[in-house]
Amino acid sequence: MIDKELLKRIEATNRELEGLQSRLKKIETKENTVATDSVQGSSTSYPYIQHSCTIEGVQIPKNRHLKAKYRKIIKSKTYKLEKLKIQLEYELNYIDDPEIRDIIRYKYNDNKTWIQVMFKMKYKSESKAKMKLKRFFKENNICDKCDDLI
Repeated sequence: MIDKELLKRIEATNRELEGLQSRLKKIETKENTVATDSVQGSSTSYPYIQHSCTIEGVQIPKNRHLKAKYRKIIKSKTYKLEKLKIQLEYELNYIDDPEIRDIIRYKYNDNKTWIQVMFKMKYKSESKAKMKLKRFFKENNICDKCDDLI
């Protein structure tokens, strides 16, 4: 049977994964900047007259090594989240009510907001989905108040 901890872990892992992906995107969108500097040089033949030369180059961000680390962490978290979702899907097989299964899938598997769940389920208010889920949790002794889940 579905337990409170599984749903909390799925929600937390989803949030963590979103945060990691946004950090990676922020790192990847940092552009390489063009750096310019001047150096002193001289002619190659006599009289060796000293003059300034301007040099240009691409300044590579210092945090480029973070990209690989974030990608590795994201891959690991994605794998963990997929395992949790498969476990949830397995647990959903034991729920008789297809409406409850859909609400749980939309809310926890697909990481939808209650308003998105309302539209997916074609309810007139978001509280209907919340109340149905709360009632289901109470009837099946999953949790008493469930305010932290809903």
